[in-house]
Amino acid sequence: MRQDSVDLSLSALFRIIWRNKRLLSIIGIVTLIVSSIISLVLTEYYKSSVVIFPARINSLSLNESVIKRGNISDFGQEEEAEQLLQIINSEALQELVIEKNNLYEHYEIDESEKYARSKIRQAYNGNVTAKRTKYNSIDISVIDEDPVMAAEIANSISEFTDTVKNRMIQARAKTSMTMIDLEYARLERELASLEVELDSLQQLGVMSDVERASLLEAYGSAQGATATKLSKQLDINKRLGGEYDGIARARELVVDQLSRFKNLHNQFVADSGIDIPQKFVVDRAVPADKKAFPIRWLIVAGSIFSMLMFTLILLIVRENYQSLFTA
Repeated sequence: MRQDSVDLSLSALFRIIWRNKRLLSIIGIVTLIVSSIISLVLTEYYKSSVVIFPARINSLSLNESVIKRGNISDFGQEEEAEQLLQIINSEALQELVIEKNNLYEHYEIDESEKYARSKIRQAYNGNVTAKRTKYNSIDISVIDEDPVMAAEIANSISEFTDTVKNRMIQARAKTSMTMIDLEYARLERELASLEVELDSLQQLGVMSDVERASLLEAYGSAQGATATKLSKQLDINKRLGGEYDGIARARELVVDQLSRFKNLHNQFVADSGIDIPQKFVVDRAVPADKKAFPIRWLIVAGSIFSMLMFTLILLIVRENYQSLFTA
């Protein structure tokens, strides 16, 4: 026997709705009451946001021989924004924010319990969102039951981005400065050794190339004992002049290296004590005067719509039961 097809036309749907209007009305009213009560007892959350731009500069420049790393007024590019976003999401920054705002107590988590650290991380990450916008800024949003606390947490995150990044720069600068100082000390020892060698040659009568030219000119016009004395000096300078020039050139090279390492040392001293803003704050967070969640009318409307649609589907199945489930 041929089965009747399921009729899902608008007229058929309206007939089902009309025949069951009393049931649908009761379900709608009950859902309205229940969803309203639920929406009223849901915890209210407030949202505060901070918008920041990364700064391009990450170091101070003390002299012209040091390569500048950016102007203090330059905004950072995509790379700087991603780096700053990593710092915002770092565990080091989270620890500072948690400690400053006493979030263990605020989120009612016992620090002594076994999984306290995991719980505070979960609570923190569930309430804090940081993302890069299409304008290359970073939007830090915090939701909380307390609007004042939401604003304080958001501003703390913005504040500690400077702290964490400056600490990273300082730690790197101190390590580099130690290496620079060791090399500087080695060059100083090398310079002292070269100067001893030059002093020894000078005591033997060896002169610089400029002085040797003057000596040769004086020998040409000298006579008698003076010429004999100058001749001996010329012989010494001919034998040891090349060695003297080589040591003198090596000394100049070491002096130049010492000067450059001194500049680097000064740069790393500046970096090791750096404490400058690493971002531009566009908007500081302020306590919200209106809740962000829950949106009660949306909860009620969504609940009523969902329940009525579910009921309507069951009624359609019941009306077409034989066509759907019997041979």
